[in-house]
Amino acid sequence: MQIAVVENCSCHTERMFQKYNASESFNAKERGYTFKTATIDNMNREQFGVAIDFVRDIKRHLELGTWLYIFGDDARVPGASKEQGAILNAYGTGKTYLMQCMANAFSYRKIPAIYVTEERLFSDIKATYNRASEDSEDEVLQRYYSVPILMIDDIFTAQYKEWAEGKLFSIIDERQKNNKVTIMTSNYSLGRIRERLPMNGGKIGSRIDGKAIQIEMLGPDRRALNKNESA
Repeated sequence: MQIAVVENCSCHTERMFQKYNASESFNAKERGYTFKTATIDNMNREQFGVAIDFVRDIKRHLELGTWLYIFGDDARVPGASKEQGAILNAYGTGKTYLMQCMANAFSYRKIPAIYVTEERLFSDIKATYNRASEDSEDEVLQRYYSVPILMIDDIFTAQYKEWAEGKLFSIIDERQKNNKVTIMTSNYSLGRIRERLPMNGGKIGSRIDGKAIQIEMLGPDRRALNKNESA
């Protein structure tokens, strides 16, 4: 007796990509952020290498439901610490830039994904409470539950109330249970999420820790460097 294996055909993947294109909301400048054009040096070479490998092996990660947690936590930066001549910093180190490079790579390969800031995620949910909304709350949540790759930029930065904590936990929990690839950037190390979210932080941090490859990005403030170079 043979067991039939059902695989998504290319037309199904194409339809999903038309619905879930990670770089769709990017401006022209952001669409130009790629691994080929990225400024890679001794301070971020290892981190970019992990991200490049993740994209290269995305088919396997989709099967396994691997997560990626890109973070830089100011609490982990020793005062006046220097490395390779640069002052270590947790902000402006390229976390968002790195994830946008990944989003553009997924779009180039027509891999269905959603890229969203945490602020936009909550705004999408709250918009459904308007009577004129075309989508219900459940429809929006199902989109975030089920998209093959969900990319959340600047997670744990919102002004949280119990409502927001609960919605974020439900998204994280559903994606963890269903092995959906989730990629996040954050200014919080996993151990400090509990401090940020007193109600669900421990549970959220545990779920991320159990699924995610972690990329820590500390280094020079590249925003400040770029500003000085262009001055």
